[in-house]
Amino acid sequence: MILRPHPLARAIATTRASRLSLALISGLSLSALAMPNAWASEVHQQAAIDFNIAPGPLDQVLGQFGRQAGIALSTDARLTAGKVSSGLSGQFAVDEGLARILAGSGYRAEPQADGSYLLVLQASSGAVLELGATTIQGQGMGEATENSGSYTTGLTSVGSKTPTSLRDTPQSVSVISQQAIEDLRMTNLSDAMKRTPGITVKNGNFRLPKFASRGFGIDNIQIDGAAPMDIGSGIGTFYGDKIYDLAEFDHVEILRGSSGLLGGTGDPGGIINLVRKRPLEQYQLKLNTSAGSWDNYRSEVDVTGPIGFDGKLRGRMVAAYSDRQYFFDTRSTEKPLIYGILEADLTDDTMITVGGSYEKTHENGTGDGLPRYSSGGDVKLPRHSWYTTNQAYMDGYARELFAKLDHRFNDNWKLNSSYTYSYDTSNTEGIIPYGSVDETTNTGPYWWGSYVESWSKQSVFDVNLSGTFQALGREHELLVGADYQKVTSRWRAAHGMLGKGGLIDLWDPQSTPLSSNASDHDFWRDYSPNSREQYGLYSTLRLQISDPLKLIIGARAQRYKYEQAYQSKRDDVWRYESQISHREPTKVVPYGGLIYALNDQWSAYASYAEVFKPQAQKLKGPEGNSSAVEAMTGKTYETGLKGELFGGALNLTTALFYTKREHEAINDPAYPRAPFSYSGACCFIGQGEVISKGIDIEASGEVLPGLEVIAGYTFNLMDNQTEQSDYTSITPKHLFKLWSVYTLPNDWSAWRVGGGVNIQSSNFVKGTAYDFDAKGKVINEKPYDFTQSGYAVYDAMVEYKVDEHWTVALNGNNLFDRHYYATVGTSEYGNYYGEPRNYMLTLRGVF
Repeated sequence: MILRPHPLARAIATTRASRLSLALISGLSLSALAMPNAWASEVHQQAAIDFNIAPGPLDQVLGQFGRQAGIALSTDARLTAGKVSSGLSGQFAVDEGLARILAGSGYRAEPQADGSYLLVLQASSGAVLELGATTIQGQGMGEATENSGSYTTGLTSVGSKTPTSLRDTPQSVSVISQQAIEDLRMTNLSDAMKRTPGITVKNGNFRLPKFASRGFGIDNIQIDGAAPMDIGSGIGTFYGDKIYDLAEFDHVEILRGSSGLLGGTGDPGGIINLVRKRPLEQYQLKLNTSAGSWDNYRSEVDVTGPIGFDGKLRGRMVAAYSDRQYFFDTRSTEKPLIYGILEADLTDDTMITVGGSYEKTHENGTGDGLPRYSSGGDVKLPRHSWYTTNQAYMDGYARELFAKLDHRFNDNWKLNSSYTYSYDTSNTEGIIPYGSVDETTNTGPYWWGSYVESWSKQSVFDVNLSGTFQALGREHELLVGADYQKVTSRWRAAHGMLGKGGLIDLWDPQSTPLSSNASDHDFWRDYSPNSREQYGLYSTLRLQISDPLKLIIGARAQRYKYEQAYQSKRDDVWRYESQISHREPTKVVPYGGLIYALNDQWSAYASYAEVFKPQAQKLKGPEGNSSAVEAMTGKTYETGLKGELFGGALNLTTALFYTKREHEAINDPAYPRAPFSYSGACCFIGQGEVISKGIDIEASGEVLPGLEVIAGYTFNLMDNQTEQSDYTSITPKHLFKLWSVYTLPNDWSAWRVGGGVNIQSSNFVKGTAYDFDAKGKVINEKPYDFTQSGYAVYDAMVEYKVDEHWTVALNGNNLFDRHYYATVGTSEYGNYYGEPRNYMLTLRGVF
């Protein structure tokens, strides 16, 4: 049973376990469409169950009722906000228990003929509460998942900017809900992406991750569905050092495939939408403290509620502090964070939101992975190996300010606008290994690194108008909007210790200390200015062609501007090495989709989406030419089947996808090989073509009463047609992820147990290895080709609810202590071991 308000259509019937299992299997295999069994639900409703639920906020009481009844019971926080319940104690049938819990709330749970329930006004004879007519919906918020107890959500905005069901989004979308974040003890965006179906996470450097989907990078991120922000990863990055802390966010939405309609420029990997925590209309205090392996400590305080003006002014404040070490040597992190948000109803139709966050980071041990043999072979270094010294560090901070204005003109039309400013900076003393290992002498890597200062700031603005209208006897939806993004950064590096650090003794690195003059802070390289601007106009039209058929058409018109100047200092004189001022003409990116409702639970869909990515830093030949290679383009075709079963408690997706990325810049064979490609360099041609195709299968939500699941399987074939070879160094061919948590029934309902596994097949890297002498001079080079074999990593958790306020949980990760490389880089550096077996103990309080 799911209890949700109409018109969100969240009412369902509980079925026997065997029927639910069959529904999951049939959805994943594109077979028969499952239907709820109302008779089984009726029997369940009449059975007396022993309840022991203390008084408290209505949404929390309903959540405990669902767990103790062994049923799927979720609520909309907007509906229950500010309401309390006297709880429930004794033996009751489901119907009677719900009636007692809802007493005095103004609502009642009305059973339907099919065994489902609708939440209706108590004073009305069956009149269904029209939530959309009484609540202002903020832009990009989707549906809050906090206190829902669910691993899925009814509405997202990552593919539409307006709250839309997963079933009505004709692309692959995954959601990491607040319940999943808490159960898996996720602390940052990288943790969430590691659990997301179809996503590959690799180390970009000692602290920043790289995300990929279907073999392509993810370059953009949205916050509350607003204008795209640069994620700060990949070649030509804008040097962002921000790692998004999940203490600030309610849930994470990930769209896989081309996202040019709302994401602007980027690879066709996808886009991420982070949905902020919003103030609640009732008081709530959450406390969270954890202690784990390798001195990994974290604490969080989260308080929210009304501030004044009869609840028209609400606020929320979140503070978090992390202090941790790692399984490898000479590495630690300290990071405090504070996030605040105010929300005010200026009128019944206008809401303003302001807020901001600040975090400070101190890192010790800024290495960059492990080397391999020059042939690509594994040196089999101990997992605790980490080649850096105590003098290596990174100090940085990030601050963010945002404002939103949401206005409803009437029940059908609303205006949303938002502005976000972010700034992050870091000073890094990097000391890393560089150079491959000689198979005979076990020598070769030497100390390398330098002092680096960098900063990045982003300003993004988004405004859109959305609503519904009547035409030809049917209701249709329209969205029109504009957005703006400007990213500016600077990166400066000192001479460092190139050729000064000396060779490393791999087995006893501290016995080869750096010379006293190994590093200095005298800058000799400078990227400034380094900026990008994007202007976009976008629109989507959702036409209800017939009762079952919906057509979605959209387009984005965009202007792009990029500037970069790179200079170096020689003989105390700064000289420009390259200067770029690049403008792309107006680019129109189309989008289209079809959704056919097979019945009330299942839809078939097909979509077409594009993306483009300018390559301003890669110049055409001959030397001295200032023209950039044409923009790289990507397009994704996708078709599949989506199911929203049991009133939205369970979402299923099976998708076939085909993505082509064209015009990737490659070295022009007619000219000498370019020495680098992160500033204006010659000489390139746009002939690269990569094809990605495969299948995505995903299930998220409640598959059995009390059993929440996130599961996904991706089969991905990559073909780099330029090199006539497989293109599997970024993504594995097979990727399977599963995590599930079960709330024990009846007298054991205080206990929850969970487990899961991440499995992936092998992937490989290839390139050219270099051997160096003690002064950093190349003495030998040879090709390498090495593979990380497939692996499986198993995790588990057990949780006990001590009383109505306190919960304690133990998580175990990599339980079988699998020894593997989470990231394979080059033969010189960039190879990172996956974490060994570890544990985390968490105490959580809710008041």
